Amino acid sequence: MLNWCSYCQHFVGETPPYDRFGITHGICTTCEPNVQAFTDVDFAHTQVLKDIQDRLFEVGQRSDLDAARRIIDDAEAANVRGIDILLGVVAPMLYQIGEDWRRGLVTVAQEHSFTAFCQQTFDLVAATVATVKPYEPARAEMPETLLINAPGNFHTLGIRMIALSLVNKRIPVRVVDGPLGVDESVALIGRVRPRTLLISMALADQTAGVVAIVERIAAWPEQIRPAIIVGGYAVKQGLVSTLPGADLMADISALAPFERREALRLAN
Repeated sequence: MLNWCSYCQHFVGETPPYDRFGITHGICTTCEPNVQAFTDVDFAHTQVLKDIQDRLFEVGQRSDLDAARRIIDDAEAANVRGIDILLGVVAPMLYQIGEDWRRGLVTVAQEHSFTAFCQQTFDLVAATVATVKPYEPARAEMPETLLINAPGNFHTLGIRMIALSLVNKRIPVRVVDGPLGVDESVALIGRVRPRTLLISMALADQTAGVVAIVERIAAWPEQIRPAIIVGGYAVKQGLVSTLPGADLMADISALAPFERREALRLAN
C-alpha cells in the first residue's frame, strides 16, 4: 500500500502488503505534532491521488507523453510535489507493470514500452525537482553515497528515483547509470570509497553478484568499508530475505534512519 500524508500530501512510503498499490493516508512526522484530528477535507485528498494514479497508468498504456505532462501539471496544481509523483505514483506503476509481465498479462514489448514511458515521465518531473550528477571518475571530490545496480540489472530508473529523493533532502549522491560486473563494481567502490553504498537488485538471480560484492568489501579494513544497503524489486517482493553484510530495503521508507544520520552529519 502507498502511504501519503493526509495533510501536506507528501509521499511517506509503503506499507505491507507491498504487492498492492492502493492509496492509504496517515500523518507524516513533520505534520504529526501540529495535527489534532482528521477532517473530511483531508480524506478527500485520497480520491485526488487515486485519480492521478489511474490517469497516469491509463495514458502510459498508449505512451501519451503530452497527456502525462497535463496530469503532472494537474498534480502540482493540487499541491502534490514532483518528487512525490515520482516515488508515490510512477515508481509503483513500474512495479505494477513488472508484475503484469511476470504473470503473463502483458507482452515483453508492452512492458518495454511502458518502462520507456515511465523514463520519459521521470525526465519531465526530474527537470523541475533537482539534478542528480552521474559518477565522474575525473572528479576530485568523491561522493559520500554511491548508487549502483547489481550485476545483471540493466534498469536504472529505480536508483535514479532514489537518488533524486536523497538529493531533494540535500543528501549528496552519485549514480552509476549503467551496468557493471562484480570486478568493475568492486574496483569502482574501492576508488570512490563512499561512506554508504546502495545497490539495486531487480531479480533474485542477481543475488550471487551482490553477495560477491558484499563479501569482497567485507574483507576491507573497517575505515574504508562502506555501509551497504540493498533494495529493488527482488527485495521488495521477498524473493531475497537475507543478505549477510548488508541491510535490506523493502521500500523507500526503510532509508529514513540513513537519511536522519546524513542530515545530522551534514548539519555538523
